[in-house]
Amino acid sequence: MDRKDIFYKDMEDCRISFSHIADNVTNPALREIDELYGAADTLSIQNAQKHRKILLELAIVGTLLTIAFLLYSAAALYGLILACVVFIVFLYIIHKMANRMDCHRKYLEYRVLAETLRVQFFLSVSGIDKYVADILPWFIRMDIPWIEEMLSALPKVKTGERKSVLDCWIRDQKAYHENALIRSEAKKHRDDRITRIVIIVTLFSYVFAVLFELFVYSSSSVDFNAGVVRMILKIVLGTMSAVSLFTGSYYGKMSLSNRIGDHRRMVALYEKVECDILQNGESEELLIFLAREFLIENSTWYAYQNKNKPDFMI
Repeated sequence: MDRKDIFYKDMEDCRISFSHIADNVTNPALREIDELYGAADTLSIQNAQKHRKILLELAIVGTLLTIAFLLYSAAALYGLILACVVFIVFLYIIHKMANRMDCHRKYLEYRVLAETLRVQFFLSVSGIDKYVADILPWFIRMDIPWIEEMLSALPKVKTGERKSVLDCWIRDQKAYHENALIRSEAKKHRDDRITRIVIIVTLFSYVFAVLFELFVYSSSSVDFNAGVVRMILKIVLGTMSAVSLFTGSYYGKMSLSNRIGDHRRMVALYEKVECDILQNGESEELLIFLAREFLIENSTWYAYQNKNKPDFMI
């Protein structure tokens, strides 16, 4: 079954109500575009949730594996080697499940399809007789050819009149990216805060370890078991490494820095187009420029997100 057929099967099997680009769409061709968009948008969100859940599960189990091995090695809790084996099996099962669900690919490709359909819808509403398939970036054409096939098969839209898309497209999407920018920056701030705490605790532990070893070396008689302190230091440092592994395995896969840059560029793009429209009107040239730039940004998003596949790492 090719990917286009898989999409239609997923669309048929979906039991969640589809979203819409606009309400009360009466034009048959626009209604078909809206229906396909709704399916692609809803299925992309579903698969994104599954993908993030899998990343979280892999990060948690990978961190528990690290801590279990740390306690096995540093604290001489030798029975935990069995727990390590169990965690490795869990990692393998989760990874195989991710491959079988194919949620990462579906999340990305269905999102690209949804966004290209959105662009086609608004170009058609504005009265521009232009197939988005003709202005797709080469990267998307080569990597996801089935999307170009679907776009090329869309019916020709005859609206009979030209409508403004300033509010329903430009301003609406600018507001979306402004809100998404705030959310992404909040997540990045949380990730950075955890990273700073880990670095501070790790540096403090190393300084304490140096001072402790100097004390032991210079002391003629030590009244306590230095091995216990060393074991605690090993556990603390290993735990900090495990926390770093978790943040890298989960937040690192979110590509937050890239997403923040994307949202900032899109806000600036929509602001520029809005300003041009208020000054010179909604020309066909300007809207096609917006469509082309948006599709390039969307292909960039797909390119870096495509690297964030769930990995089986031990």
